[in-house]
Amino acid sequence: MRYGFADLARETVFDPPGAAERVLTFEIGRNALWMALLLATVLNALLFSLSNYVFPSQMPFSPIFENPMLYAIAQGGGLVIMIFVLTWIGNMMGGSGQLGDVLRVMVWLQFMRVLAQLAIVFVGITLPMLGGIVSILILVLSLWILVHFINAAHRFGSLGRAFVVLLLAGLGISFGFSIILFVIGGAAVGITPNV
Repeated sequence: MRYGFADLARETVFDPPGAAERVLTFEIGRNALWMALLLATVLNALLFSLSNYVFPSQMPFSPIFENPMLYAIAQGGGLVIMIFVLTWIGNMMGGSGQLGDVLRVMVWLQFMRVLAQLAIVFVGITLPMLGGIVSILILVLSLWILVHFINAAHRFGSLGRAFVVLLLAGLGISFGFSIILFVIGGAAVGITPNV
């Protein structure tokens, strides 16, 4: 029986450990993975900009979020940092995952994020009252899936250890991401850092 994109997406939601193991068996070169990550980042940025256009809201660093290119650069930079930090911290905590393993699972999760963004936009247009609830549910589900995928990539056999890796990585990523936002946001609004 043929197993396709939709089947893997369904398995990711209903059986994250099985989906993660399947993704880790994919024979994809590292260059192709980085290109796939770039594509997923661009798609996510376009969908995010579309949802902002349909449902405008005031956010900090709004010049970044209003410009799809700046948002894609910020998000892509954050993802690259996240992949390296998850690999490094996971290895420090006894995981055996290599950069390619973490990259593989993160690329797939970014394409799942594209589907999630589509769902949020669709629900927001058709059932605006449920938009916020669906966004929260997708966020919680995404974190649950991410922990399973980190666990599989590093072969921990422990969701607790995978969660700690995610928590520690989150602290490091938020620091790195805030620097990216400051630099890009500063450039977008004409601020030049004093050196």
